[in-house]
Amino acid sequence: MRLLYWQYFFTPPGGWGNRRSYDFLRLWRQRHEVWILAGGTYFPPNRYKRRAFRSPEGIPIVWLPAPYHQRLGLLSRLIGFLRFTFWGLYILWRLRHRGLGIIATTPPPTLPLAAWVWKIATGRPYAVELYDAWPEIPIKLGKIPPPFSWILRWVSIKSYREAALCIALSPSIVQLFSKVPMHLSYNGTRPELFRPRAIPPFLPFRVVYAGTLGWVNGVGFLLEVARFLQSSPGIEFWIIGDGKEKPALAAASQQLPNVKLFAPVPVEELPYWLSQTHIGVSLVRPIQILASNSANKFYDYLANGLVVGLNYGGWQAEVLQKNGCGFSATTPQDFAERIWYYYYQRREWAYAAARGRQLAERFYDRTQLAREVEEALLKAFTASQGKR
Repeated sequence: MRLLYWQYFFTPPGGWGNRRSYDFLRLWRQRHEVWILAGGTYFPPNRYKRRAFRSPEGIPIVWLPAPYHQRLGLLSRLIGFLRFTFWGLYILWRLRHRGLGIIATTPPPTLPLAAWVWKIATGRPYAVELYDAWPEIPIKLGKIPPPFSWILRWVSIKSYREAALCIALSPSIVQLFSKVPMHLSYNGTRPELFRPRAIPPFLPFRVVYAGTLGWVNGVGFLLEVARFLQSSPGIEFWIIGDGKEKPALAAASQQLPNVKLFAPVPVEELPYWLSQTHIGVSLVRPIQILASNSANKFYDYLANGLVVGLNYGGWQAEVLQKNGCGFSATTPQDFAERIWYYYYQRREWAYAAARGRQLAERFYDRTQLAREVEEALLKAFTASQGKR
């Protein structure tokens, strides 16, 4: 196969963020020709000066500096999405003779729509990869009012149905788009990279959040938990990341000596940070649609030998409960009590952490997930080309 990943939120070597697509391509390049069309949001500053280069493994990467920050308004984000989409179509036109099959990721929702247009114009098959439940999330949050929400929902689902393969990264997304045939995969992790590098210190007992600090994430919840635990000097909270809410979190945390904020950490370094902590936290605001997420931090925590704590229910909470490797608590007080439990019951913490590591190795290893997606793509693209 000849494959091209079309991804706005792409993380190259040395960047911070989700590296799923890059990890897949590193494995696929042994058998297929692979390319990346990328946005520059998660590129390290001043490191990649050329707009086209090859990764250390030889993967061609073409990228557009597309600055994105959660402080941007809806209109500014839309302009950035459209700019990247039209630029991507131009690059695809330049590469049209290579016969590439496209994997368009969402968010943003403009890429599957453009891939559908590309299929109409060239007859080339494409696949869609849904990292989140788009466009349902912005619609449910009230960001897109009718009738625009109706139009966006219709054209998005139509672009999913026209795809040779639609890949969903969580069971909740599969259920949400039940009328669209989907291949279930997971965000996954790299157990050989995310693994305990040392035994975490007995004290302080550390709770970590490593990820985006946006409105949707609701990391202020963790500060409320920290307030309940101020009287426990042996418990410390680390917040690693960046986003729109970071200034407010930094101001609020000044009154909480048990909370420390850190800048984003490159993927290659993050396992060393996580190895100094005990509980990894994934958070969203209390809106049901957000529980459908498949955040990579969930899998990285498991692989790194952390107990995982969620402030929401849904499929991830069911996984943690079934396998005994974490907890879900929707109020700050209940969340604090669960932290207390593992703080005092260190043997139970060790058992839960070990079960989480086993779970990551068995079900969420990206090496195995890449093979499964590769087989599904090969079958879907071959069938699609046979219909032409």
